[in-house]
Amino acid sequence: MKADNINNSNNTERTTLEGGSKEALNQKTSIQFVLSITLGVLTIVLVAASAYYGLIRF
Repeated sequence: MKADNINNSNNTERTTLEGGSKEALNQKTSIQFVLSITLGVLTIVLVAASAYYGLIRF
């Protein structure tokens, strides 16, 4: 029982040191996900437009 309490406090400390609460970490992760999807889509559109206008060839 005592070991469980120590592990829980260590996990809480680690979470706080790594980036805050679970909610803050989830928010940060969702923002990174949306940003990476947006950049990926923009890259695909840019490559497709470049190929369409003949700037690059496949």
